[in-house]
Amino acid sequence: MTSNYSFYSIPVYWFLALVPHAYAVSVAKKANKGFWDNTNPRRTGYLEKNIPKDVFAKYERAEAAHANGLENAPFFIGAVLAGNFAGLDTFTMNSYTGVYVGLRALYSVLYIKTTTLKNSRARSMVWIAGLLTLFTLYIKAANKVLADS
Repeated sequence: MTSNYSFYSIPVYWFLALVPHAYAVSVAKKANKGFWDNTNPRRTGYLEKNIPKDVFAKYERAEAAHANGLENAPFFIGAVLAGNFAGLDTFTMNSYTGVYVGLRALYSVLYIKTTTLKNSRARSMVWIAGLLTLFTLYIKAANKVLADS
C-alpha cells in the first residue's frame, strides 16, 4: 500500500509560496548596492527610484507571485483536507496534490520571468490548470461523501 503524502504537500506549498518573496528581496537588494529596508519592507517607492526599471519590474512580479501563492493557499489546504476527510485513495491524493504543487512552482517561475503579454498567457493557462486540479479534487471528495452516505 502506498503512503499518503498529501498532508506534506501543505508545508511544501507554503515554502514554495515564500520563495518568490525571498527572490524579490534578493533581486532588489543586489540592485540597490546591498541595501534592503527591513524596517519598512513593503515600502517600494525608494526601490523604484534607486534600482533599474527592469529590475524593479522583476521585483514586482516576484512579489505578485508570492502574494498569489498566499491568496491561493486556503483553497489548496481546503482541497487537501476535503479529499482526506472524504477518504479518497492515496494515489488520487498524492497525484493531485503533487500535480498542483508542481503547477504552482511552474506558475511562480513563469510569473517572475514573463515580460510580454503574449507569454503571460502561458502563465494564465498554468494557473487555470491548477485551479481545475483543485476543483477536481473537491468534486471527487464530494462524490465520495455522497456515495458513502
